[in-house]
Amino acid sequence: MKDNQLKEQVMKDIREALMDRNEVAECDSTTAVDAENNGTEDLSVVFAKNFTQNGGTMYYCLNENDIRQRLEEIRHRHGDAIVGCASENLSSFLCHIGMDNCCLCDPSKIYPLGAILCEALISWNGSIVITSNLGLGNTINALPETTVVLAFTSQVVSDWMAANERLKTLYTDYPEQVIVTSPASYAYRKGTQKLYLILIEDETN
Repeated sequence: MKDNQLKEQVMKDIREALMDRNEVAECDSTTAVDAENNGTEDLSVVFAKNFTQNGGTMYYCLNENDIRQRLEEIRHRHGDAIVGCASENLSSFLCHIGMDNCCLCDPSKIYPLGAILCEALISWNGSIVITSNLGLGNTINALPETTVVLAFTSQVVSDWMAANERLKTLYTDYPEQVIVTSPASYAYRKGTQKLYLILIEDETN
């Protein structure tokens, strides 16, 4: 658990160094950032830098109002599309915070904008771990053209080994399908589509 001084510095780094109005600008660089070379051991900051350097767009949110505002901004950028949610839990949560333009995904339909939860965020290369246990089932490889991932700061881990251990802790039976994706790999797989991340603060001192 971070102490108060480190926590304050981490938040300052994310808000001021990484974001413009809470949004991290896109960057053409694909070079991973090492925590030691970056002068900080905070995994959330390292993840944020690597994720955005790989072309992703990230929002940092402190509360439900932040989440709703950022999702509405993303929707507006994509023609006010209905957000297709991968799981019933996520759909219920978004409705709870006032998102009335979201629905549980119908497997027979194609959604231009989708929302999904994740299992872990890998800091060293800015990638996201998603499994079939999050509501996608066997359709995990058919994520929407533009995907919004909702994640928590407590889900950030150092590397794949740590992420794998997290999965073993979360589930008695290992997930049937696991993908590790980043903005760069997502763009390669989907062409010119977008990968957004809403990072929600859930760690307290």
